[in-house]
Amino acid sequence: MNRADGTEEAPDGARPRYEQSHPAKSEPRSGSPSHSNMNPTENLTHAATTVTDGGESMYTYDTSRDLAAYFTEIDGRKFGSQASPYLLPADETEFWRLDKQHTAFLVGLGELYPCPDVVERVLAPRPGETIEVVDLGCGTGTWALSMAKRFPHAQVLGIDVSPNPLNPTLLTANIRFEVEDINTGLAHYANRFDLVHMRCVGGGLLDYTQAITYAAQCVKPGGVLIVADLDIMLCAEDMISSQRMATPDYPQGSWLQRYFYEFRWSYAVNGSDVLGADKVLDKGLWEQPLLHGCEAAGVYIPIGPWPKSTDSAEAQRLEFGGILLRQNLRAVLRSCQTLMRKAGIPQDLLDEWVQKCDEELDTLKIHSWLQLRMFWGQRKPTSTTSTQEASTGTSSTEVNFQPSNWVPHRQVHLYHSAEECENARKMRMDTLGEVAKPVALNLAGSDK
Repeated sequence: MNRADGTEEAPDGARPRYEQSHPAKSEPRSGSPSHSNMNPTENLTHAATTVTDGGESMYTYDTSRDLAAYFTEIDGRKFGSQASPYLLPADETEFWRLDKQHTAFLVGLGELYPCPDVVERVLAPRPGETIEVVDLGCGTGTWALSMAKRFPHAQVLGIDVSPNPLNPTLLTANIRFEVEDINTGLAHYANRFDLVHMRCVGGGLLDYTQAITYAAQCVKPGGVLIVADLDIMLCAEDMISSQRMATPDYPQGSWLQRYFYEFRWSYAVNGSDVLGADKVLDKGLWEQPLLHGCEAAGVYIPIGPWPKSTDSAEAQRLEFGGILLRQNLRAVLRSCQTLMRKAGIPQDLLDEWVQKCDEELDTLKIHSWLQLRMFWGQRKPTSTTSTQEASTGTSSTEVNFQPSNWVPHRQVHLYHSAEECENARKMRMDTLGEVAKPVALNLAGSDK
């Protein structure tokens, strides 16, 4: 039986219960960052003895036993209790939204990952080597699980700041999950993974540029890093210009554009590096010293099934992707209100904005695209690569490095240089028009 993400259900050999490994400090050390701002051993009855570098031990996390320690309830919604700038819910309603968002991305891109020729070459089985994949900020684990099923010879790891109680019948023997905050560093995974994937985690990062470096350090020489994040500056129908937002002087503008503009600034007020993320998204990975062969893409997904096409496959993709994204955005309008209230925006104003956004989603009088921005590159060889190859008689994937020949469909815009990427962003900024003073900044008394 096939699932909505295009993968098949787990075989009978799936693991009988869902466990997560969580790194816990065996002995607190002065100046050492922990993977969690809570003591993860306080509510546990047993621990394993595996010790990693830095004095960290791993214990088995059991969802039936330990969930309460990781979550708190706010306004009837469940949130992660870890100290983090990420303040979207972590409950079943949000999990359904995230899985729908994943499917919208899958439909919009047409694949689980960009540059499929490069990814599949890097993940191909190699005698004597263990192929490993990690999904940083894995959320519900849907992408990681899809990869575990597509590449059954690979070991797949999902990492997130909060645990997720997945259905154990869906899990395969080659996947596991760990609870960890990537803001504190990932040195214990250095040079380990053939593919590192990080998608839509910008809201939970304290320093976006540093997080990219952490992720790149996890890639083994010749491996691939893929970073993806939403550009919440909505695009107009031409996929080039920016959608003008609603303001007091331009009330006919997009209220969705206005709402997500306010959401972005609420995140910034709450400590997330969303403004730094914007700069990274503009520049791509070309300046990342650990990578080469870098490229970027903008995946445009319609907000609602308004686009038409004479090509039946394209028409179906646009309609399905648009329906999914519209449903996802309706849920986002509700999910992000706790964060926006924390930034000081009153509920009556949020209610007014949501009503106008819902009307825009209902009527589709304004034709907008949401862009998923994707960047990728391959890890350069390290100084020890040649020595290791000579001593072991093995070769790294770097030997077979070739640029991607991927030709995506026309709603995916490829960028082969930082200049191309920045020019596309400049065009959107130049056509944005008047913007409102963010309410969160007004309330904070900031002139940012």
